Amino acid sequence: MQSRNWIPVLPLAILFALQPTASHGQEAIGKATSVRPQAEGSHGGTRTLSGGADVYSRETVRTGDNGQADLQFNDKSNLTVGPKSSVRLDKFVYDPNKSTGTVAIQATRGTFRLVTGSQGGSYQIKSPYGTLGIRG
Repeated sequence: MQSRNWIPVLPLAILFALQPTASHGQEAIGKATSVRPQAEGSHGGTRTLSGGADVYSRETVRTGDNGQADLQFNDKSNLTVGPKSSVRLDKFVYDPNKSTGTVAIQATRGTFRLVTGSQGGSYQIKSPYGTLGIRG
């Protein structure tokens, strides 16, 4: 008799267990080291970024009129996204054992600054005006 009480609750429990997370099961590629005053990340849903928040591959980082987001990737590369900007973190592959990898970002609006990290791989930066590739 008591097992029948669980039958209506079971589908609801399964539904909550299968809800997607912000990372969609992906591993973080870095962290937001600082955010001033506000920035947001879009990766299957929009969230407010804060210092210490993980960032993921295929995530878009947007800043407002006065916003700035400083990101540090797992290879110690640093990306600063300036005010009124939108940057998509297209691809990040890094093997710490070989110190090589690939980073691809797409800057669709605004300003950014990328300082490469410890890897000896390649970087690709796409913008509405062209693509910049850095190897070595």
